[in-house]
Amino acid sequence: MIRLRILNDTGHTEVMLASSEVIEQIDTHPTHWVFINGEMVSREEITTLDWNTVENVDLTPAIVGGAF
Repeated sequence: MIRLRILNDTGHTEVMLASSEVIEQIDTHPTHWVFINGEMVSREEITTLDWNTVENVDLTPAIVGGAF
C-alpha cells in the first residue's frame, strides 16, 4: 500500500491505496504537481515508475507566480 496525500487550500487528505488507485487519483487531479517519495516527477514518468519502490505520493496544487 502507498500513502497518498492530497493537499488543497483547506488542508489535506491522507489515505493508503494500491498503486492502481494512486494512478487513478493522479489522473483525476491534472493541475496538481506530483511528488513521489519526496521528489517531484513529471506525469510522463508515472507509467515508467517501479511502483514496488514507492512509499509516498503527494499531490500538491501547482504554484503559479506572477506580477500584479
